[in-house]
Amino acid sequence: MLTLFAVPKPFRGHISIIQRNAIRSWTLLRPACQIILFGDEEGTAEVAAEFGVKHVPDVARNEYGTPLVSDIFEQAQRLASHDLLCYINADIVLMSDFTAAVRRVAFRRFLLVGQRWDVDLDEPWDFEDPQ
Repeated sequence: MLTLFAVPKPFRGHISIIQRNAIRSWTLLRPACQIILFGDEEGTAEVAAEFGVKHVPDVARNEYGTPLVSDIFEQAQRLASHDLLCYINADIVLMSDFTAAVRRVAFRRFLLVGQRWDVDLDEPWDFEDPQ
């Protein structure tokens, strides 16, 4: 149904917990989404292996070392196993209503945007716990 792709920051300290929570939430979406993590930042390969998602370490960069968005999007389109693609920040937790929203609009031209809510999480989130 959907390919999610992101460029995580290095998996260090608090941002590691935040990004792991987010990526874990993506793996729980149904129907299952293809997930691609781009870049060679610290921990990205290990987290991709841990969650069983695709990792693409080689991304074109500008003279300052910043990954080029154009290259990320081109590679994502080439590697995607679904017609729908979603670029997402690696710290965004998605809930089940996300795929429901995508299904509602997927048959017409669309741009889907969301609102970010900051949640202070300093430990892995238990997605199985209803509270």
